[in-house]
Amino acid sequence: RQMCIRDSHNTCFDRIGVPIMYSVIFCNSNYDPNANSCTVPLINATALSVTYLVNNNMFTNPLAEMWEKEVFIKYLQEFNEIFEGDKLKALKENDSLLQKKIKGIYMKNPDLLPVEVNFMAERAITDNLELQTSQNMGVVIVSYGLMFLYISLSLGYVPSCLHSRFMVGLAGINIVIFCLLIAMGLCSFMGMGMTMISTEVVPFLILAIGVDNMFIIVRAERTVDSSVNDIVERLARALSNVGPSISTAASCEVLAFLVGVMTDIPALQSFCAVAAIAVLFDFLFQISAFVAIVSIDNKRIQDLRYDVILCLKAPEYFPPRKDLMRHLFETHFTPLVVKQSFHWIVAIFVGIFLISGIVAIVNLPLGIDQKASVSTGSDIYNYFMAQEKLGDAGPPSYLIFRDIDYTDQKTLSNIFDLLDVLSAQSDTIQKPIVSWLKSFKMFLMESGDWAKTCGTQGISAYPFSEQMRRFVDIKINSDCCLRYGICGEQFVKDIIFDKGGEIETTRFRFQHPPLRCQEDFIRDLQATRYFVDQYHGKFKQTKQGEEKYKGKDIDESRQVFAYSLFYVYFEQYYYVRGVLAQNILLAIAAVIFATQLITSLISALFVAAAVLLTAISLIGVCYLSLIHI
Repeated sequence: RQMCIRDSHNTCFDRIGVPIMYSVIFCNSNYDPNANSCTVPLINATALSVTYLVNNNMFTNPLAEMWEKEVFIKYLQEFNEIFEGDKLKALKENDSLLQKKIKGIYMKNPDLLPVEVNFMAERAITDNLELQTSQNMGVVIVSYGLMFLYISLSLGYVPSCLHSRFMVGLAGINIVIFCLLIAMGLCSFMGMGMTMISTEVVPFLILAIGVDNMFIIVRAERTVDSSVNDIVERLARALSNVGPSISTAASCEVLAFLVGVMTDIPALQSFCAVAAIAVLFDFLFQISAFVAIVSIDNKRIQDLRYDVILCLKAPEYFPPRKDLMRHLFETHFTPLVVKQSFHWIVAIFVGIFLISGIVAIVNLPLGIDQKASVSTGSDIYNYFMAQEKLGDAGPPSYLIFRDIDYTDQKTLSNIFDLLDVLSAQSDTIQKPIVSWLKSFKMFLMESGDWAKTCGTQGISAYPFSEQMRRFVDIKINSDCCLRYGICGEQFVKDIIFDKGGEIETTRFRFQHPPLRCQEDFIRDLQATRYFVDQYHGKFKQTKQGEEKYKGKDIDESRQVFAYSLFYVYFEQYYYVRGVLAQNILLAIAAVIFATQLITSLISALFVAAAVLLTAISLIGVCYLSLIHI
């Protein structure tokens, strides 16, 4: 589709002085390569990009989110429902007013091409994650049901009515659920927010740990000598046998999760806190409540009462069938393990997985594909796909300046130096950087042709606050703006004044180049932050700023910083490698500490080495299986 726009070999401006960046507006476009001035060539473009800046501060945030949901997202979804593929859908009675109007236009103009709108709102990712959580709730319930069925069938002897232990399995599942609810309740009481990982992953984690302990306790009780008939004595001997190992395992797990709580990544903190508390209570309930439940079930068996239907009694006692799994291990697997050839096979596979894991760790990329975190086919997923395929410009970004003195010439010089440095980074930033300083500088020139039209005669006699007030009062439709491009009104949303009329905070706008993968996002974030951080402390602060940030650390007193919406998601990659190394070392130390309490230090070191090798081998298996880590 051919459209006429201004060429952007040189930066061009519209009639009110706003720079025109054609690559931000038109996607997958090309233009006349011979044009070298602000001409009007024909442009071929396959997509049009439009950005709406929402007034979204701490006061208007609820209204902004409501507008995005009830207006922006709703109307665009209705628009996309108009077409089915490349064909216009028939007019229906239940069509919205927007759909009826658009369909009417297309019916009157059948030559018009169908249009597809791919869109993203600031709340889109959060909404999609919440949608996934609600959609996956059924999967969680079914998984718990299957696990419950497995436990009920495996703890006892099915189809024996006397030894099935179905009620023991049900009680064990309930204990796990109660532990999870306790953990979530305590974390909520402490003010820790819940994430999708906490609500979907932790239940499976706690269930796996709880099931393991249930099997260990029940099977340990079975192995007690048959000559011991007293139920309490049998359970006491079972716990004396497996209690230390269960306690050590639980201690290692709790300490390892507490290590994760010490990180600065909120989602990881929430996950580890819920997991640590749930594992702790699961352990306490397993060695107390679950043991009591097993004792009660053993009394049921002694009284010859059927499982579940307790009112019925068996006519006589009959022993349980032989443990099939134990029989298979004793007769087939154990003899195989002791063979020398099997040792070599295990060593070869371990070596392959270990080497693969090391290679994967060395080549482990930062970040995860943003499309992998949203539902396939969702609006946000389609937007990511379209942006990756068609986008010629990246996300909008801002330079934020706080409490600096704009009357200080050295400060102004450093600001312009910073803008020049950033503009030179063509791989990271698309020119131009839109700021009010250049227009304001023109406004202060009393000798300019615009002095009379813009009312700048004698402007230098006024204080800076009054100069700024007069500047931002210049309307877009005024002669000053239309004729000379001095338009203060367009920067009203970019400047925040304090009660005294001085500038408290201001922002300059710019665009990143097209960012198509996670490496691009992380690279641009790190590069932009690097250049901006070089200028921290080079600006003179206002008196209010000196008082406000007195005694504050560098992050709280930062005079200038860069911001874009995607920075929030990729900020963690500044320090994630260091956090990973720290957490691994602390977790290994926790394993050694907990293990050596019941064994020797040498044994604890062997256990820690086995844990580390298992983790590396797991990464190797994922790497060989082409599973994205």
